[in-house]
Amino acid sequence: MIKHQRITLRHVTEPDLSILAKVSGDPVARGEFNKSRITSPHAIAKRFQDNGFSSDEHELLLICNELGAVIGDVVHFQARRYSTAREIGWTIHDPENRNRGYATEAVTALIDYLFKSFPINRIECSTATQNHASVRLAEKCGFVREGVLRGVVFVAGGYLDDVVLSILRSDWEPRRGLQVGLS
Repeated sequence: MIKHQRITLRHVTEPDLSILAKVSGDPVARGEFNKSRITSPHAIAKRFQDNGFSSDEHELLLICNELGAVIGDVVHFQARRYSTAREIGWTIHDPENRNRGYATEAVTALIDYLFKSFPINRIECSTATQNHASVRLAEKCGFVREGVLRGVVFVAGGYLDDVVLSILRSDWEPRRGLQVGLS
């Protein structure tokens, strides 16, 4: 479990499978820039049985608010098979909880966890060029824009361009002392 000021990141447990199934089928919870294809409850349960959504290749952590309620998720996975770099993503499920700083805290906590726990030099993320909120969040967390991947993600029947951002260990190290509530 990873604690931050107002949020906690934790692994998926069996009772959480109903939340993941609901989110998978809810386009509002997924957001307009995430895949529009849904995942079956059976496939979600199978993945949980296989590895609990946690392996060296891919780890899904749930974002819980101050009361312990699941409000979103973060994920990290190997960015490229020839690199130690990790790619991350995040989602706040209920629009009522968006723009309240939860995602910023979750991403900050995830970055710290990854740099403290893995021998990596680079964390990256990408999001649709139109997803201004996620681009701002990434930049607020220390990510630097690197470029645009044209037509890379298929969402809602069309291809979107993604902006790629990254943070290097050398970018993070000076920032970690400035972040309140982290040890």
